[in-house]
Amino acid sequence: MTNNESISLPVPAFTGGKKAITHTKIVGTPHQEYAEIFIPGKEELEDGEMRVTVLGSGNPWPTRAQASASILVEVGNPEHDIFIFDIGSGAIANYASLKLPVNALNKVFITHLHADHMGDLITLSGSLSKVGRADGPIYVWGPSGTEPRLGTKHFCDSIEKALAWNNAADKGAINPDSQRIVASEFDFSKTQVVYDANGVKVTSFPVVHCISGAVGYRLDFAGLSFCFSGDARPSWPLVRACEDGVDLLIHECFPPAKALAVASGLSIERATMALNAAHTSPKAAGHIFRMVKPRMAGLWHTLLSSQIIPMIFEELSSVYEGPVVQTQDMTVFNITKEAVFARQAKQFDQWPPIPGKQSVIYTPVEEEPPEWWADELISLD
Repeated sequence: MTNNESISLPVPAFTGGKKAITHTKIVGTPHQEYAEIFIPGKEELEDGEMRVTVLGSGNPWPTRAQASASILVEVGNPEHDIFIFDIGSGAIANYASLKLPVNALNKVFITHLHADHMGDLITLSGSLSKVGRADGPIYVWGPSGTEPRLGTKHFCDSIEKALAWNNAADKGAINPDSQRIVASEFDFSKTQVVYDANGVKVTSFPVVHCISGAVGYRLDFAGLSFCFSGDARPSWPLVRACEDGVDLLIHECFPPAKALAVASGLSIERATMALNAAHTSPKAAGHIFRMVKPRMAGLWHTLLSSQIIPMIFEELSSVYEGPVVQTQDMTVFNITKEAVFARQAKQFDQWPPIPGKQSVIYTPVEEEPPEWWADELISLD
């Protein structure tokens, strides 16, 4: 089914919908039967399979319906590796809903340093170390800037400094190694492999967004591939990164300028400027998909409403008729050699953290309290 079919699209999850927003939820023929709704904790990832979950589909302003930018990738290798691409505000809450171990979430790839793409790094480092993310540091990969203060290493060092009180307060109770953030900064201007371990390869490439220092990523595993634009105008490095084929391409897509103006309160002039100077319109995204020809395409970083979504598909369908999903929070893609299957995950709003299997033994040490507490504490005996 093509994108300009007259059949109505599923309604967004925040209005009661339970399906992925697409006319084509399956490409290929899965060798196993998937449930219509992904139930976290009920489906083991098979060897050689990849699962991509949108933790944050939204915008610089997080809402209950849309967390800010974040994509999670799980791979079916013996290590059960988990990767997170961007970590905007609200992403960690959605991660908890997936019932995945918190100590496995230690590999973060940042596309650029806009606040809506890295806001939950403080939560991951400063808060999840209290509830089981105890095995060691958070490893962060991210681009350089045109000067050191605009690069990923300066950012990560500054976050560690900002958490000084938090980490001092937890001294003794928590493995101090788990509070570290280890940055691997690479040259934003080059297409290059930035991670290669356990059968997983991650390649970065430059993209055009606001100023120099933004990148996209491609992840390859077991003959499967996922490409992610981050925030980007249509740009050739992404197209070249997908030249040998890609199973899933998730590309940013802002609403048409008139819809953005109405929804955000911006003037039509400012909305047009924001779209053209830093982002990708639905029609432009369609041109990218037509050039890349992914097995499945995903739209992301979109302000969602029941009015805007049909406008996006109408504009996109004027240039592209391949399978495409308008992602929302908790859209899940299962990728195998036989098929790509898109659906929504069931959310668990109050699921407690799952520490996972610990690989580091740390014995807490009780710290002496400040002397002045002795006179000020109220005794309840």
